[in-house]
Amino acid sequence: METQKEQDPVRPQRWDSPFDQALAGSANEGELADVLERILSAPVFSGIDTSRFPAHLSLDGILTNDARLLRKDQNQIIVREGDYGNSAFVILRGSVKLIADRLPGKALGRGSRKKRGPLAMLAQALKGRNIPESRVHHTRRFEGANGGESDAPSVFLQDVPRILEGKATVDIGEGELFGEIAALGRTPRTATVISAEDDTEILEIRWQGLRDLMNFAPQFKNNVEDRFRRYGLSSLLRSLEYVQHLSQDELQILTNETQFERHGRFDWYGTYQQMLSSASARDRLRSEPLIINEGDYLNGLLIVRGGFVRVSRTHHSGEVTKAYLGKGQTYGLSELREHMGGANGDLVSKHTLRAIGYVDLLVIPTHRAEELILSKLGPEEVAQFDTFGVNGHDGDGADDSAGLGKAASRDRLGPGVLEFLMDKRTVNGSAAMLIDLDRCTRCDDCVRACASTHDGNPRFIRYGDRDRSIQVTQACLHCHDPICMIPCPTGAIHREEGGEVVINDNTCIGCSACADNCPYDNIQMVEIRDEKGMPQFPSRDSGSKGPIDVTAHGTLRRATKCDLCYDQLAGPACVRACPHDALERFDMQNVRALDRWLSR
Repeated sequence: METQKEQDPVRPQRWDSPFDQALAGSANEGELADVLERILSAPVFSGIDTSRFPAHLSLDGILTNDARLLRKDQNQIIVREGDYGNSAFVILRGSVKLIADRLPGKALGRGSRKKRGPLAMLAQALKGRNIPESRVHHTRRFEGANGGESDAPSVFLQDVPRILEGKATVDIGEGELFGEIAALGRTPRTATVISAEDDTEILEIRWQGLRDLMNFAPQFKNNVEDRFRRYGLSSLLRSLEYVQHLSQDELQILTNETQFERHGRFDWYGTYQQMLSSASARDRLRSEPLIINEGDYLNGLLIVRGGFVRVSRTHHSGEVTKAYLGKGQTYGLSELREHMGGANGDLVSKHTLRAIGYVDLLVIPTHRAEELILSKLGPEEVAQFDTFGVNGHDGDGADDSAGLGKAASRDRLGPGVLEFLMDKRTVNGSAAMLIDLDRCTRCDDCVRACASTHDGNPRFIRYGDRDRSIQVTQACLHCHDPICMIPCPTGAIHREEGGEVVINDNTCIGCSACADNCPYDNIQMVEIRDEKGMPQFPSRDSGSKGPIDVTAHGTLRRATKCDLCYDQLAGPACVRACPHDALERFDMQNVRALDRWLSR
C-alpha cells in the first residue's frame, strides 16, 4: 500500500531554487562538510547556538541554500553604490576595498536598462495572446540559471590608481562582514566595494537567510548592530545638516552615546490586516505602537532611521494627525531649544508619536544634544531644521517637497486628506496610483493598456479607497519600505535598480507569502497555464508508485502585481493611456507635486 508521503504531489518549495546550485547540490558530503566548517570558522558566526534553529531551518540548511560562494579577482566589483541591497557578504579569504566616495556610473559599468522600443511595444500590443497567465512549465523553469541579480556579467574597475586618487577608501579583511545594513533595510548601497586581491573568496548570504540568522542567532544580531555603530552610524549622523559643523571628536562622542530604539513589529503587515477588518479608525490609531505621549518627558533628540512616525495632538476628545516623519527626519529640536533657554517646567513632548507599523529610531541623549548641537544653532537654524515649533505649532520651513511634515503642504491638502493617507498608510508609496474621480469617466482605457502591456493580463484593479475625489487605486505602491519582501522565502520579489518592486517569475514558488502580507492587497495570486493553455499542477513525487491524482491539490499559482512597466520606454502604460489626465503615479512624500495635480 502506498504511503501518504508517496502520494502527495510535490509543490515548489523555498529551497527548490537554492542560491548556489553547485553548493546545495554537492554530491560529496565530505566536501560540503569541509566548506561548512570553513564558513562557520569566520568570526561573525562564532558562538552561534545551532540548537536555537528549528529543524526545517537549520543553520547548515541556511548556509547551504540561502548562501553562495563567490570568487573574485583583483578590482572586480562586488557591490555598487546606488544598487538596492538584497544580500550581505562575509570574506572567507583575501580582502576587499570599500570606496566611500562616489564614482562615475560609467566606471561602475552602470548603463541604462534596455527597454522595449516603439516597434517592440506595438508588436506586444498587437500580439493579443489568448492564453491567460501562460508560463514555462514549472518543472523546466530552473534549468540553466538561478535568475539572481548577481548572475550578470562581471565588471572590473579600470585604471584603479587614477580613479581612486583622492577618494576615501577602507580595507576590509578576512572574516569581516559587509553589506548587511542595506540588505536589512532594503535600501540602496551607500558605497562601492571591489576585491583588493586575486582569488578572494566571499560568502554571499541572501536576504532570507540573513533574516533567519537575525531571528535565531542573538550573537549574530548583536554583531550586526555593533558593526552599524562602528561603521554606519557616524556617516548617518554626519548626513544631518545640523550635525555637519561638529568636529570629528564631537561626532565620535555622539556615535558612542546615541541609543537605538525599535517600536512595532518588523512584520507588522499581519496585525495591520487584522486591524483593518475589526477596528474603527480611532481604534487603529490607538493600536499603533506608542513612542511617546503628548506631555511625557522627552529623553532626547529623536531621529528616524527607518520607517514612518505619526505625529498627532490632542483635539477635543480625540487626536488629530499633524504630520508624519520619514527616514532622516527629526523630532525634538525646538523642544530642546526651549528647555535649554531656561523655560519653566520639565522637557516634555508637545505631540504624541506613534510607529506606523515599525520604526527604527536613533536617540541622542538630551545633554549631548544641547551641548554639541543646540549650543551652536541659532533660533532661525532650529526653525529651519525642525518640523515643529516650540509651542506645538507647525514650522514654516521653506521647502515643503519632503513630505507632509510642513504646514503649508498639509494646509493645502486639508486635514481630511492627511488623515486618510495616514490611516491607509499610503504614505509608504513611492509610485502610488491616484485617480481624480472628478475627471475619470470610467472608460477603462488604463486597464486595457495595462493588459496589452502584460500579454493580456492586467496588473491592477481600478478600484480602491476614496476620500472625496481622490482614489488610491489597487495597484502596487512600490513602497519606500516594501515589507512584502520580508516573508518571501526565495527572494523572488525584489527591487530593480530604479527602485521598482518586481517579481522574478523564475524563482517565485507560489507560496502567496507576499500576497498574504501586502498591507494593501495589491498582489494577486493567479492560476498559471503552460504554453498550450493547459493548467499546471504540482509535479508527481518521483518516489511514488502507481497513478496519483495531482489535480486533487489544485492548480499551481504565481504572484503577480504592477511592475511599473519597468521595461517600457515610455513608462507606465496606465498613465499614458488615460485620455482625461485623471490618473497619475505619485511619490507620497512629494506633497507639492500632489497638490499641483489636484489644483489643476
